[in-house]
Amino acid sequence: MKKIVIALFASVALVLGTGAFVNGASAAPYPGTVATTTAIASKGTVAENRYFTVRVVVNAGNATVSEGTAKVIFGGRKYVAKVKNNLATFKVKAPKVNKTKKKTLKASFKAAASSVYKPSGATKSIKVRNIKK
Repeated sequence: MKKIVIALFASVALVLGTGAFVNGASAAPYPGTVATTTAIASKGTVAENRYFTVRVVVNAGNATVSEGTAKVIFGGRKYVAKVKNNLATFKVKAPKVNKTKKKTLKASFKAAASSVYKPSGATKSIKVRNIKK
C-alpha cells in the first residue's frame, strides 16, 4: 500500500512539476501568409481631362481586410488610399489625349507591416475619349 501511495504521489508531483515549465500555445503573427485578390471597379470609357471614380476591392477569402494601402497608377499619376472594409476609393483624373485611345489602369494592394496579408495587384484597360473642341 505504501508503494502505491508513494507512486501516486510521485506521479502527481511529476505532472504538476513539469506543468510549471510548459507554456501554453501562442499563435504568433505570420506576416504575408494570407493570399489576397485585387479587383478594379470603374467605368470602361471616360472623357479626357475629367475625374472619375475608381474602387479597388481587396478580398482575402471571407476575411475583412482593413489594414494596408491601395495604390492606383493611371496616365502617369499615382494615387494612394487606405483600405477599409475591403475597399479603397479614388478620384482619378483622365489624361489628355490627341485621339481616343486605351490606357491601362494599374492597382496594387500592400499590407501593413505587421499584417498577415500578401500583396496583390490588378490591371484594367480604360478607353479615354478625346473631346473635340
